[in-house]
Amino acid sequence: MKPVYPFAILFVVCMSCAKQPSLPPDTKFNVTSRLNDSLWYGTGKVLRLRKQGEMPEKVKTFNLVIFTDIDYPGMGGGPNPNTANGCLDPECTKTQSLVIYNIPLKKRRNNIRKINQRGGTDNYYAALSYIGNAGGLTKRYIYQNDKPGWIKITKIDKASGTVNGNFNFMFRDDKTQNTMKELPETARFSDGRFRIKITDVLLR
Repeated sequence: MKPVYPFAILFVVCMSCAKQPSLPPDTKFNVTSRLNDSLWYGTGKVLRLRKQGEMPEKVKTFNLVIFTDIDYPGMGGGPNPNTANGCLDPECTKTQSLVIYNIPLKKRRNNIRKINQRGGTDNYYAALSYIGNAGGLTKRYIYQNDKPGWIKITKIDKASGTVNGNFNFMFRDDKTQNTMKELPETARFSDGRFRIKITDVLLR
């Protein structure tokens, strides 16, 4: 049996405690990433769904919803949004949405496939959607077990009510919303980072 050297154990411990990448404190947007080869950013919400009378600490999951007004190639040259603020303004012209449901509200790394399985229905799965001028979907990408495929919660600040995290995943064309032939078959998010204040939603 080979001896286990102390420095090897220390190396493993240090690697597990390495500082996780996070948004700079002066960032303009609460979500940034790279989508394929381009910078991607938007305004996200961490939605904690609660039943009437349910205490916040009893809720163990949240939904991550992100909108942006970044333009994309489309019919007639693109949606040509009237705004260009990453949807910091709620009245922005929404062109893309990224949604991930049922994320555990605890510090850990989560597999997108397992998160999707918690949904219990085909209507609740991680997806990137391109939105047309009339508000309908023109193309949608979903997770199909490709690698990478994870989202990691790195910090939950109870004092400020914010959730920090990172994500890396690749989505593929869903094929049911395939009107935009100009767009690629895959949507690869890399170096994704977010820091978002929790919003409580009371269910009726």
